Amino acid sequence: MNATRTESISQILGWAYFILWSLSFYPQVLYNHRRRSTDGFSIDFSLLNVLGLSAYTVSNACFLFSPVVRAQYAQRHPQSPEPTVQWNDFVYALHGALICYWIYSQFLCARFWNFDSKMQQPSILALVVFWGCLGVVPLAILCVLLSTSWEWIDVVYVVGMIKVFLTAIKYTPQAVMNYRRQSTVGFSIVAILLDLSGAILSLMQLVLDSSMQGDWSGAVGNIAKLLLGNITVLFDLIFIFQHFVLYRERFTESKPGVSERDPLLNSRNEA
Repeated sequence: MNATRTESISQILGWAYFILWSLSFYPQVLYNHRRRSTDGFSIDFSLLNVLGLSAYTVSNACFLFSPVVRAQYAQRHPQSPEPTVQWNDFVYALHGALICYWIYSQFLCARFWNFDSKMQQPSILALVVFWGCLGVVPLAILCVLLSTSWEWIDVVYVVGMIKVFLTAIKYTPQAVMNYRRQSTVGFSIVAILLDLSGAILSLMQLVLDSSMQGDWSGAVGNIAKLLLGNITVLFDLIFIFQHFVLYRERFTESKPGVSERDPLLNSRNEA
């Protein structure tokens, strides 16, 4: 009964963080559409987010649906043979990837969205990181084909670590942009607050799942989720500090009616 209750709590935590993280993608999308602009939001951040969440989707899908990967995981973790990847992990990643493609299209297809944004191009460094991460995957596959010490689960770990690596660096362009502009205008703080809440619940679920198995290697076995949550918390706190402490005098936009704090619907009756 106790185990059943703990498992129920784990499911609640999982779907709670799924909802929070899923919702965290929408404030920036809606904020951009309301302003008809992507100014203040980093295209490098958006580009790396696209690749990171795509990699996370593939990694979670393999742990959930691939018999080969699941068998290799069980062989490496005999005391806790079931991967700690949950359905909510996969659904979150897939949903997030689709929303990130939507956000990136706001940069690439500004005319389609009727945006007034200045044309942004990804930096050379961001493109090097993007293509470098993609290039690692065929190298990992080659290692499986040519080496007896590599298995397909190692390729999945490589793909998962791409997400972790990109999470560790993707926030940097946005933080630097905020610093250079001395403002967080154009960057949704609501998204960050939801992101932080989701990251905390994600870590709580991972710890709870590992404790149920009586083996903390379950947390290490899902290294992508473990590092992802911790890195996200760190950078979200940085953005919160920038928004509410460093640049708090610059909350409002120069144009009326386009602040992030404005109501979503205008309550005034138009004549």
